[in-house]
Amino acid sequence: MDYPIILAVEDFVPVIFGSIGFALLGRTAPTAAAQKAGLAGAILIGAGGFAKCLWKLGYAAGAGDWTLLEQSLFPLMAAGATLLSWSLAVTVRRGRRTHFWPFALTFALCVAGALLSGSLNPLFVAATLGVTAVSVLGAVVAGRHRQWWAVSLYALGLVLVMGLVPLRSSDEHHTLAFQWLEQSINTAAQGCLLVAAWLTLRATTRPVLVGASS
Repeated sequence: MDYPIILAVEDFVPVIFGSIGFALLGRTAPTAAAQKAGLAGAILIGAGGFAKCLWKLGYAAGAGDWTLLEQSLFPLMAAGATLLSWSLAVTVRRGRRTHFWPFALTFALCVAGALLSGSLNPLFVAATLGVTAVSVLGAVVAGRHRQWWAVSLYALGLVLVMGLVPLRSSDEHHTLAFQWLEQSINTAAQGCLLVAAWLTLRATTRPVLVGASS
């Protein structure tokens, strides 16, 4: 299949949406350390997405197959999701002590599995579960603040992402029409995440009026 440049350029859109959304979620953490971890996680996830986009753009432009950029997606996403999910766990626990070692151990085991098997599949699983956990934890935070629109958008985003699975296993996956369909769904999913994250951050930072009637 000839991969057009316009399709490669469009692939940057969901990455930008998702990166900003993840960064906003990191800001909901009640401690400075958790906020820094959340921001670092968002940067790593975004870096993985941008690396994959650059690979697609280079391929579409006929500049070659930059395999290293493509293969960096899941390792960076898994590492970033590990940091961001811990940051959101701190938010869910309202700043109470939340051990980081279980998150780090899970990531380390996936890295070990990838090295031993010579496959990125363990890191693909870690990245997928990690970003799913981020949306679930974000929905928990939003629900705690009665931000039901955000909860609905988190759920819709997850449904859209899960809907990509059967499309990618289709025999027509490599056709241009299916590539546009998949990227459109992914863009919509990341757009839902971005709006949900903004609503969540706004709800968590809204000042509480002392003495206000309930």
